[in-house]
Amino acid sequence: MADGTMMLLPPRADLCQICGSDHDPAMPHNAQSMYYQVAFQMQHGRGPTWVDAMEHCTEAMRAAWTKALTDRGVDVAAGQVNPPKKGRVHHD
Repeated sequence: MADGTMMLLPPRADLCQICGSDHDPAMPHNAQSMYYQVAFQMQHGRGPTWVDAMEHCTEAMRAAWTKALTDRGVDVAAGQVNPPKKGRVHHD
């Protein structure tokens, strides 16, 4: 293996082969999954967002997940995967 390269073993056969999580195919991929984050970074040169994870979903599913994530403090439009930690102020 050349310097600066990385190998990633695939998920178990019974898991989603995109994100490595156990979810219904109609549901978003798990944007918090370490496998998904590493595999996406290797393929696209950037980390995944919930928008990426929901790309294959219906519009209704994307809307429901976006609302649920936003209600939990995740700025989906800004590309956040997790809500900001409590007690921390984010300065741009």
